[in-house]
Amino acid sequence: ERVRGGAAADMMSAAFTAWAADEHAGLRSLLIADTNAAVAELSTRARADRVAWGMVEAAGHRLHDGTTAGVGDRIVSRQIDRTLRASAHSWVKNGDHWIVVRRFDDGSLAVRRPTDTSAGKVLTLPAAYVVAHVELGYATTAHRAQGDTVDTAHTLVRPETSRELLYVGMTRARQWNTAYVCTDTTTDDDEEHGVV
Repeated sequence: ERVRGGAAADMMSAAFTAWAADEHAGLRSLLIADTNAAVAELSTRARADRVAWGMVEAAGHRLHDGTTAGVGDRIVSRQIDRTLRASAHSWVKNGDHWIVVRRFDDGSLAVRRPTDTSAGKVLTLPAAYVVAHVELGYATTAHRAQGDTVDTAHTLVRPETSRELLYVGMTRARQWNTAYVCTDTTTDDDEEHGVV
């Protein structure tokens, strides 16, 4: 476990830079933040990095939080839908991770689970579901990270972060977890914290 501290903007940049280095080294890494706005910002930066490296297409469909997803992106479904099935016993659940394998003109996305490589395990998320219930999957809140296991995790910590959420953020990775402590924030911030 490692800890760094500094201004919030510096800590966000440091967490992103470390995440990108881990990903480019072939590790599965996760960015953890305390607000939906920070999650969207980190995911947008992560997507831009992957586009620059030729891992994700630049074009994509707009998601509910203002981010974009295209072929190659990691996404997360945020609404249970038992009518959307990858197999007889596998339906779309809140918190499921997916890889986009095809993008359709109508706004729908063909996806597969990260562990499934067979073409038979692909399902299509309809456009209405995509625009309302899909987010990029590079960053997450600590609430949503519960149950995730990755190689490395990079967690932004603010003074108002509870010890329970800090524990979640610092126990997601097999190899190492790093906390980036934002020392220039106050509990009077208007931004909503710990949104699930």
